[in-house]
Amino acid sequence: MRLAGAVKHKASLLRALPLGVVVPALMLCAVGIAFIYSASTDFELVGEGLSQARDYHVRQAGFVLFGVLLMLFIALLPPRWISGYWYLWMGAGLAMLLAVLVFGRTVNGAKSWIMFGPFGLQPSELCKPLLVVALAGYLRYHRSIDSLRAFAACLVIAGAFLLPIMLQPDLGTTMVFIPVVASMIWVAGGNKVYLGSLGACGVALIPGAYLMGLLKEHQMKRIEVYLSGLSGEVSDRTGDGYQILQSMTAIGSGGFSGQGYGMGTQSQLAFLPERHNDFIFAVISQEVGLVGVCMFMGILFFMVIRIMRVAGGTRDPFSRLVVIGVAAMFFAQSAINIGVVSGMLPVTGITLPLVSYGGSSLLSGFLALGLVCNVAMQPVRMMGKATF
Repeated sequence: MRLAGAVKHKASLLRALPLGVVVPALMLCAVGIAFIYSASTDFELVGEGLSQARDYHVRQAGFVLFGVLLMLFIALLPPRWISGYWYLWMGAGLAMLLAVLVFGRTVNGAKSWIMFGPFGLQPSELCKPLLVVALAGYLRYHRSIDSLRAFAACLVIAGAFLLPIMLQPDLGTTMVFIPVVASMIWVAGGNKVYLGSLGACGVALIPGAYLMGLLKEHQMKRIEVYLSGLSGEVSDRTGDGYQILQSMTAIGSGGFSGQGYGMGTQSQLAFLPERHNDFIFAVISQEVGLVGVCMFMGILFFMVIRIMRVAGGTRDPFSRLVVIGVAAMFFAQSAINIGVVSGMLPVTGITLPLVSYGGSSLLSGFLALGLVCNVAMQPVRMMGKATF
């Protein structure tokens, strides 16, 4: 009887999943798989039997399936396992970040990957939701963080994650962390002066590192290319400026209705590097045009809004802060990726969440969604306790 009751309770929890969050997320994953296939396949050669489609889209589908299982696992965890042991989540994240500094593999100038045979794990991706849990765990014990001491403690927690990430160096992930931390502190009642100072530091992060010569050579060149693009003419068009030039060409040539699925010139002719990964938005823009892009961004922002509604529906401070942090994570990462691809920000190596190819990025996204689902299902848990 007890087992039957437990199974029935789990089933009722699954029925309480926030479909307004989960369905748009799965739609974004489907868009990602479709355009990863388009970006990595030469349809003309495949049609003539001269080539075979790469299996990136198949791998991505496998990552999505595993990610959904991870999301459901996190969603069904007892809330106290998350809120009560936030320091263990933080410790796991810091352990991964330290491990990558020792055992990591350098890819594209950053020592960000730990290899497990043919598979690679990027700990900085998984640490995004872990930072959210850790910061919410601290803030739940402080009804007001208006004091400098409490604000500094928040920065210490964030800095514990940011320092090893910057040592890789991975400035892109750092750019995502800053608005996430700022939004959570603001919702918790942080001092506006301190928050303004944090925002100013975030804005000055890359320019300051550039002026002080703290960046690596490839990062310096990316910023120089970005600055040249602001004047209307991308420098080094065949070198470091080639990728962003091709990306901007792809977006501009998409027009109102696009060139058609699988017919984007920049992807089909292999002009655009990393087109299935960080620059997937350029492929989408070229093939579906302004109309398709508006629909795509509508799905993305609808998901973020629904996540915010979950935050508004809970009275628990920890849960509210976690959901706010997740919403800020998705919004900031999407905005930065789209800004990079369209030439409004320097190239940073940030993926488009739930869309770009990559297992680490997808698992990070589904881990964050699992936290949101866990919060959304709490009223059903309370009813279950009252019933039994």
